[in-house]
Amino acid sequence: MRLVLPVLMMLAGQAMAQTGSQGQMAMPPVLAQTPSPIRSICADPAMAAELTILGQRILEDSVALRFGQARVLVPQFSAWAYDWTQSYATAYNVAGRGLLQLGEAALGLAPLPSVDSIAHAMAVPVRVAFQDRVTRPSLGDGRFDIDMAYLATTLAAEARDPALGERLNLGLRLAPAERLSEAAGSETVFLRSIRPMAARLGALLLRLSEAGSVVAVGGYLGYGLVGAPGVLVGTLGGVGLAWGADWTINRVDASLHRPAFEAQAMAAVDVAEASVVADGRAAIAKALADCR
Repeated sequence: MRLVLPVLMMLAGQAMAQTGSQGQMAMPPVLAQTPSPIRSICADPAMAAELTILGQRILEDSVALRFGQARVLVPQFSAWAYDWTQSYATAYNVAGRGLLQLGEAALGLAPLPSVDSIAHAMAVPVRVAFQDRVTRPSLGDGRFDIDMAYLATTLAAEARDPALGERLNLGLRLAPAERLSEAAGSETVFLRSIRPMAARLGALLLRLSEAGSVVAVGGYLGYGLVGAPGVLVGTLGGVGLAWGADWTINRVDASLHRPAFEAQAMAAVDVAEASVVADGRAAIAKALADCR
């Protein structure tokens, strides 16, 4: 029995090993499968529609806020431009630019400028002031770009697709400040603001002669009434009368031209805003259409 038991165990183990090897050989081979590419969520039409609505809402809220600030600054700018003292400074600057171009042409240093080029040069001071006081504070401070970066990040996170964010960052470089400059750069806006100033310059010599007459008459009357001390009183009275008349002219100019200037500047803001919204919507639609 001691010899029979080990022999039986050896035979049983050999039989089990043969059965296992036959079973392994009988198993069909497993074919390796290529993993399917991950499909972006925004490729789904329903998800793309939701992302479009979300992106347009963020875009329009940002545009309304930034261009709304520009609209608030337009009346402040026109109040500054039509101020009595500032309009004088601007008027002399405007006239100096026009005379400089004509002087260079007379000396042969430059070709004879056209009326349009003279008008363009004369409008430069007001255009630069508009940039400094309206465009840059509202649209050129980088806050709109931050809003667009937030839009791109939000849509990419919702779609779980970083590539969507990259496409949006490229497409949403809308340059609102440059668009407003282009819309307001049409000379009608700024020529509207310098027209009364140019009119004041046109009548400047006449008013100076009138003011000189007033001052001289005031001094003469003062001397005739109280002698030499009255000359100072009469002269100061004449100067005050001349400046008072000019202040009245300035107020009339402002009342006639300032509302029209503000209306044209507001129209330029509207044009630039509509352009940014249209191109922003197109950029969002294109970025979502490229989802795979």
